[in-house]
Amino acid sequence: MRIYSLIDAHCHLDFTCFNPDRKQLIAQAHSNHVKKIIIPATQKIYWERIKQLCQQADLYACYGLHPYWVNQHKTEDLAELEKNLNDYDCVAVGECGLDFRPGQADKKQQLYYFEAQLTIAQQQALPVVIHAVRATEVVLDILKKHPHLHGMIHSYSGSLEQARQLIDRGFYISIGGAITYPQARRIHRIGQHIPLSALLLETDAPDQPDYSHQGERNQPAYLVNTLQAVAELRDEDTAVIATQTTLNTENLFNLPGS
Repeated sequence: MRIYSLIDAHCHLDFTCFNPDRKQLIAQAHSNHVKKIIIPATQKIYWERIKQLCQQADLYACYGLHPYWVNQHKTEDLAELEKNLNDYDCVAVGECGLDFRPGQADKKQQLYYFEAQLTIAQQQALPVVIHAVRATEVVLDILKKHPHLHGMIHSYSGSLEQARQLIDRGFYISIGGAITYPQARRIHRIGQHIPLSALLLETDAPDQPDYSHQGERNQPAYLVNTLQAVAELRDEDTAVIATQTTLNTENLFNLPGS
């Protein structure tokens, strides 16, 4: 087997479901080529635990306010975020974004917190980690107001044309376990046709397990299954894809080289 290293570009390793066996899961990840993990925040109350967790080597923190919990955010959280970006060792603003599925939080509130975090990221010269569900076109329109921003769209679910527009704006497209599902034709097209130079790999653990782990808690070690699926779709060597996606993630988040 070719030797390579992977980076899980989006994993909620701070979630309490990992408390019983987090050290073992990190060791399993390392055994499966996953050498670094990016940990995005969802709410202010979890920033400190991410900070503490990321004092370990090869774990990297992002701080932000997720749209799913927008009803629990407070406007003063934005000032606190800006302060923490200076005080905490972080690699990006996020996870932020828009989720326009039925039953989600008020769209106006989501837009307020999303645009505010984009402004903070631009002022701090940091990348952004964006959650976009049924809202990719709106995200594209908003990013036009922030031409100097760069970042990633995590667990991408938009179209190929939208992906190309995002790439043209300096954004990476991150793909997770959904690409391992036989009927996921839309994401298969993304994995096949976007430039390898714009691709990231993620688990979004503990959510979104791959096809072989349906119904289970997802974990970083399973990233190799996403890698394999992408390699098969593109008819390219896994080591080539691993090397380039790792380089992409290091470049985006300004990480030390492997």
